[in-house]
Amino acid sequence: MISGYCEEKYISVKKIFEDYFLKQEEIGASFAIYKQGKPLIDLWNGLKNKNNENWEENTIVNVFSATKGIYEIIVSILIDQNILDLEKPVSYYWDAFKQSNKREIKLKHILSHQSGLYRFKKKIIQADLLDWNKIINILENQEPDYPSGKKTYYHAKTHGFLVGEIIKKTTKKSLGELVSELLSKKLGVNFFIGTPKNQLSNIAILYEDKTETKISSEFNAFNNPKHEINFYNKENWQTAEVPSMNGHGNARSIAKIYDIFVNDLILEKNTLLSKSSIKKCLNESISRIDESLMMPIRWSQIGLILRGGWLFGKNKESFGHNGWGGSLGFADPILGVGIAYTTNKINPTMSSDFRIINLLKEFYKLN
Repeated sequence: MISGYCEEKYISVKKIFEDYFLKQEEIGASFAIYKQGKPLIDLWNGLKNKNNENWEENTIVNVFSATKGIYEIIVSILIDQNILDLEKPVSYYWDAFKQSNKREIKLKHILSHQSGLYRFKKKIIQADLLDWNKIINILENQEPDYPSGKKTYYHAKTHGFLVGEIIKKTTKKSLGELVSELLSKKLGVNFFIGTPKNQLSNIAILYEDKTETKISSEFNAFNNPKHEINFYNKENWQTAEVPSMNGHGNARSIAKIYDIFVNDLILEKNTLLSKSSIKKCLNESISRIDESLMMPIRWSQIGLILRGGWLFGKNKESFGHNGWGGSLGFADPILGVGIAYTTNKINPTMSSDFRIINLLKEFYKLN
């Protein structure tokens, strides 16, 4: 029995979501579409874990790189407040960053995955990701792989540390603290980078689809350190701040954030920031083959994905970020909606997950 709300107009979308569980294509998931603060669809179903605990209204899950879209909204707020400037060298904010041939790297290069710091050159293990100072020291001493702005390589695991340290230097707060202050508490949503202890019981356990994926290099953007699904189910991971990949939330919360953000753009609500700042942040930074992802990607100035194909619906104006496993969030300024999907069944395909695409095709057919 599917839980939640669905407008009558979208019952056929609900049926597709329900079928995922009947056909055992899902374990636990939530799917939401919000428009001007009101739900068009807000559904959840399945199991939070294989102990037969149900996925509930307040269940949250690790959404991996869909986290990037949320903290990039934080970056846009800081740009709006003139705390950050895309054209400033990173060393303007973070003096130790300038060593090892990094003086020319600007904030915009990091945000749009053009800094050359897309991977850890030094071999690390999963537990190292929990040691913020150790990772920052590695990145401070590491030379970029190429001159800034010359190539695009998705910074899968380094991105959040780089952005997070810049924000720490400028605000004296962590990304997790700002997400809590500027989004979770202000908007009344459940999204966390560094999940508080009182939310741990709401976290869904992750289960990996066993489909094999080819690993091109031990030291590429994704495989150092290697993914270990059991590690992501541990409390020390869930409570840590690893901004590139350990945000925990649900579809309702992510959809609400994008809904409010997009309505600051199209209706000039100024809930989070000004229309002019959003437009600046959504300007295309670069469009070319991303050599980490091996596909063409259009990155905005702050690192949101533009024109993401059917992962972000039918309209080319949509923007957002997806994550490893199948979770994602995005906004469609043409329809004026925020949309999100979260799941605990980890599908290794990053660019063509049928679960969200089938739901979106049906939703857009009805609009």
